[in-house]
Amino acid sequence: MAYSPKITEKSDVYSFGVVLLELVTGKSPVEEDFGDGKDIVYWVSTHLHNRENVLEVLDQKVTSDLVEDDMIKFLKIATLCTTKLPNLRPTMKEVVKMIIDAEPCTVRSPEDFEKNDKSYL
Repeated sequence: MAYSPKITEKSDVYSFGVVLLELVTGKSPVEEDFGDGKDIVYWVSTHLHNRENVLEVLDQKVTSDLVEDDMIKFLKIATLCTTKLPNLRPTMKEVVKMIIDAEPCTVRSPEDFEKNDKSYL
C-alpha cells in the first residue's frame, strides 16, 4: 500500500506476503536493523542466497527441527507474494493453493516423536 495509491488484487497479495514474512521472521515490517529506508521485504531478500542465511531469517523463538522445513515453505510463498513486479505475483487463489499444497506438519511435541516415530533420529 505504501508504494502504490491504487488498491488491486496484486497489492493485496503483496500485503499478505508481508504478513507471512512477519509471521515467519518474527520481525515488524519496518525495523531500524534493516537499515535506513529498508523494509522486511528487502531484508529477507538479502538473506536468500544460501540455506544458512535463510535459517538466520526464521524467527529463532519458534524455529526448531520440527517446524523449520514448514517455515521455509511459507517463506517461499511470502517471497513470491512480495515480488517487486505485480504481474509476477501469484493470484490469491494460487496463494491459497500453495498453502494447501505446502502440507504443513501437524504440531507435535518432541515426546510424540519419541513415542511414535524413531525415524527422525
